Amino acid sequence: MKVQPKQILVALDYDSFNQAERICNLLNPDKFRIKVGKQLFSAEGPKILEKIHKLGFEIFLDLKIHDIPNTVYKSLLNIFNLNVWMTNIHLLGGQEMIQAAKQAQTESKSNSILVGVTILTSLNDDHLKEIGFQDGVKTIVSKLSSLAKEALLDGVVCSVEEVKNLKKTLGDNFLTVTPGIRIEAKKGDQNRVATIETALENKTDFIVLGREITHAKDSSKMINKIESYII
Repeated sequence: MKVQPKQILVALDYDSFNQAERICNLLNPDKFRIKVGKQLFSAEGPKILEKIHKLGFEIFLDLKIHDIPNTVYKSLLNIFNLNVWMTNIHLLGGQEMIQAAKQAQTESKSNSILVGVTILTSLNDDHLKEIGFQDGVKTIVSKLSSLAKEALLDGVVCSVEEVKNLKKTLGDNFLTVTPGIRIEAKKGDQNRVATIETALENKTDFIVLGREITHAKDSSKMINKIESYII
């Protein structure tokens, strides 16, 4: 099985544009998209998006917006003006917050994709019990994804483990974005990880890769290896 062009989102978990630019210059924007998260965004601010756009990349702005509904609504109105390809909220904010996020997307008339984060891939059933959840990961991911679907969000961020069930229950057109993807299945600080092969077998829509590129001894060599999966 092969990866479609731009199906892989490369996470630039850096503290400066200079660090991120080094990797961007090794990537082909016709083959990859870029994920900008809290680390880089908090260091550089919105200007980082303009700089990466100038390099030719579409951007997934991964800030996991999670607040009271009005704040989420106003924050997303600002984000949708930044010309990002995709952005997200955290679904644990609840139904009213999710609906406020969708309202912002609709009113902005943005073409940006809006997805909801379910349960972080660093968490497992034991972690959820520690913070008071009675249900396990799979059940909560299913419930949160259903809320996202009902509110007409475009999809969710989940682990590869949950993709098959979500596609079955919510439809193939409901997008899944899967972090924790590895060339080799090493957990690190994430519990629910998978290889590219498993991600493709489960038919996820978008694959997030990060540290295997950004922390590689030879990033260029690793990128070439990843490109071998792309059609």
